[in-house]
Amino acid sequence: MSDNPTVGGHVPGSGTDSLGITILDVGHGNSAVVHDGVLCAVIDAGRSGTVPQAELKRRKVTRMVHLVLSHGDEDHIGGSPALLLDDAFTIGTVWVNPDWRKDTEIWKRLQVAVKMRKRRGGLDGHQMITTETGQVLRCGRARLEVLHPDFTMVIGGSESQPSQHGPLTSNSTSVVIRVHLDEQPVALLAADVDAAGLAHIVGSKQELSAPVLVFPHHGGLPGSSRAPREFARTLTQLVSPDLVIFSIGGGLRPRNPNEEILAGVREAAPEAHVACTQLSAQCHDKDQQVTGHHLAERPAAGRDGGRCCAGTVSVTADAGELSFDPPLKNHRDFVTTSVDSAQCRVVLPLPRQRSTVRAATRPKSSKAPKT
Repeated sequence: MSDNPTVGGHVPGSGTDSLGITILDVGHGNSAVVHDGVLCAVIDAGRSGTVPQAELKRRKVTRMVHLVLSHGDEDHIGGSPALLLDDAFTIGTVWVNPDWRKDTEIWKRLQVAVKMRKRRGGLDGHQMITTETGQVLRCGRARLEVLHPDFTMVIGGSESQPSQHGPLTSNSTSVVIRVHLDEQPVALLAADVDAAGLAHIVGSKQELSAPVLVFPHHGGLPGSSRAPREFARTLTQLVSPDLVIFSIGGGLRPRNPNEEILAGVREAAPEAHVACTQLSAQCHDKDQQVTGHHLAERPAAGRDGGRCCAGTVSVTADAGELSFDPPLKNHRDFVTTSVDSAQCRVVLPLPRQRSTVRAATRPKSSKAPKT
């Protein structure tokens, strides 16, 4: 895509600008903010726009260069109408794909919000988003690489049945984004992509490696696949992450992250740091609150209810080195001392907060680098 027109513009950041990605704790859902100083792009918006709005206002953002919506499920688009209709921000492009099967109230509200904001001003436009989009999505020194879906999957409808991969659903065609900072891959945001979608990605020979993996479908079962462990192992091997994040709601959906999914992640990346945004009911009594002393000073949906595990996680790049907030050690110490029976608790060294340059050039391996 590097030879194609650029959307959002490459605006050099100063040495003091914060270049990174923040994975927001929005409960059971997904939302991330890619930022270079006050330039921001939002990828998904959870069920409520409260947390994304709070983060943008904390960063003193007045313009979203991009609003990318991976697919039409409420836990990914629920907060988007609030963002679209908030006059505190202007918006460059809303990137969203059609889905004729969607007939939900939130899907209708999104359509109305786009029309209203376009009519009254403050929104440049909206477009479909596929691997053939033909434009480079930039946010200052950050770049959003679209790895999935391709154009034929989107226009073919979710009932199409490719002979090799089985029926497609809305999850199958979720937009998968790899975020680059200073042209080095840093995070893979996999939305709700399922086994059929992953098979398409593998078949297209896309490069997925990144230090951070936001695991798809909140660690739930990958669609109709009866091999969740294999799905998790395959995806994790391809990404080879140092940090795996499950974006979940505390006390909800107690099967997430699914035990077979977590086992597959561990087999592929045994030394990766695993973190959930909120406490899984499998790990901790859902009625027992925890303190938030270990959390980053950023908006997090689980903070007030004492349900945060890692909470909101920010990954920043500075002179080619990645750093995490909260520090991974803080999260590990919290899990060790405050979580009843954490699934992620293992006696392993923390992964090195590696250089993005090394991340891009190192040989592929199923293991994260040792300290």
